[in-house]
Amino acid sequence: MQKKLLEALAIDAETTSVIAVVGGGGKTSLIFRLMEEFVVGGKKVIVTTTTHMAYEPDRPFAEDGDTAQICDQLKNFGYTVAAGLNRSKGKIDCLPEEKLSEIKRLCDVLLIEADGAKRLPLKVPGEWEPVIPEFVDLVIGVVGMDALGEPIRKICHRPEKVAAFLRKGMEETVAEDDIVKIAVSEEGLRKCVGERKYRILLNKADLSGKDNIAEYIAGKLEEYGVYTAWGSLKKKEYHHTCGLSLIMLAAGNSRRFGSNKLLYEIDGVPMYLRTLKKLQIAAREFKNCGIIVVTQYEEIAAKAQESGVRVLINPHPERGISSSMQIGLAAAKESSACLFTVSDQPWLTAETIVELVHKFLSEHKGMACTLLGTKTGNPCIFSRKYYQELMEITGDKGGKQIINRHPDDVVYLEIKDARELVDIDTL
Repeated sequence: MQKKLLEALAIDAETTSVIAVVGGGGKTSLIFRLMEEFVVGGKKVIVTTTTHMAYEPDRPFAEDGDTAQICDQLKNFGYTVAAGLNRSKGKIDCLPEEKLSEIKRLCDVLLIEADGAKRLPLKVPGEWEPVIPEFVDLVIGVVGMDALGEPIRKICHRPEKVAAFLRKGMEETVAEDDIVKIAVSEEGLRKCVGERKYRILLNKADLSGKDNIAEYIAGKLEEYGVYTAWGSLKKKEYHHTCGLSLIMLAAGNSRRFGSNKLLYEIDGVPMYLRTLKKLQIAAREFKNCGIIVVTQYEEIAAKAQESGVRVLINPHPERGISSSMQIGLAAAKESSACLFTVSDQPWLTAETIVELVHKFLSEHKGMACTLLGTKTGNPCIFSRKYYQELMEITGDKGGKQIINRHPDDVVYLEIKDARELVDIDTL
């Protein structure tokens, strides 16, 4: 279970400034949950809409986006709701886009409800929806798990549109693959997203029997490259399956070192074991995250197995690092991504591993690696789309050739302490 919604949705609070929320019921709850976490983190937040939202008189409110009111309420409460007000309907209305551009400069984060669903859990947008301003950084689509197994006519907003999109009858029920189809389609929740970052939240997964199904749907969406979290906004419980395997390569022959350098002790701990312990600490931060050790050494294999990780033997280490990568990859082929690291960077930290994974997930690129100046380094992460290319490399070459082949699909984590990337080759 993730402690924070921001973590579950892999939202970088320092770089994300405008979020639009679309889809089924739960959008308003999601927006205010995000607002709470941003405010706790010291951010000033404005909540608004490009359609309509319910008016909540107990919340700070700046009618028509009044600048003085906004500034005063941000100072006193850390957030405010800024919008037009339709008192007869008890609704707040959208502001002109030029006004949105003006008020977003007054806050750290602008949260926008960008379409409506009349509290129903599933929808396909109309021709005029959603209304996503150009300056939005991230779009989050919401699906209520209470839609699953229910008739389209009963549970969907504009059911005739949903039925036509799914090519189903109005009395047919919503299935797992229907939710996947709506979430990934540019005619569905991905409409108007373009090149922006995109997330899905499967809400109400706490309902009886829904949690495992939500995890299954999340896994299917990950296969389409859609980052997905599931859980309960009401209970503030959130999950994310990254489907990540951490693969430690520990089969090198240490020709320049003069002996098995992986067994060389630093501060009383063998070098390979230092790396393994860092991976184990990092793995605790992620759900469904496994560790694989690839080695040729009995001592390393025995110790790694004792610690509860999966161990694979490389019978031909002379074929180079590519052979170890491919042994690990073959065992982890069902994972949505694999992180590879070597065992001779004894000062690599667990924090760096976690930060690299978070950056990979949040930037939604196909690969990630560390960077010191202009030099790339380990660990490196590869999504499933690059598994075949990894299986085709030969010799003592790692995945950096693939990183160099696809530079636009790589996210880099800049390393501040150069020692973290130092590999030990000689005594």
